[in-house]
Amino acid sequence: MVDVIIIYDTITGTTAKAAAEVLAGVKASGADCIVKRVQEVSENDLVYPPGIILGSPNVNDTFSGRMRTFLDGPLKEARPWGKVGAAFGTYKWNQDNVRKLEVAMELHDIKIVAPGVNSLRHPTDEVAQRLRELGEAVGREALKLRANKK
Repeated sequence: MVDVIIIYDTITGTTAKAAAEVLAGVKASGADCIVKRVQEVSENDLVYPPGIILGSPNVNDTFSGRMRTFLDGPLKEARPWGKVGAAFGTYKWNQDNVRKLEVAMELHDIKIVAPGVNSLRHPTDEVAQRLRELGEAVGREALKLRANKK
């Protein structure tokens, strides 16, 4: 059974690279994980995983329009109350995308369990390490939630 789902949007490919680092961290925690682009996610994908990680490039000082559509549609309909998660992103000028993603997740009652990570374009080695740590933290917390439901 899937413990964590990583959902991301990308325009130039940099957020996809960041998602790969997050995935490495989730796997290091021992949690089972799937990764999907935001436009591929259905409400059914959100039912079982106790962990949700969202990633988006910065677009006009916020997250992408496709991510907004996802937050207002499938995520809202799935009622993700009580799940754990974190946010990551990429940017060129403004870094508000991750903070705004975290606020949106909290409004959907997803508990943020790791500090958000934002990468200036492609992740550097230091940022890649922080992305892996984010994934590992969410993976550990998702496994705890899964164990508590047994």
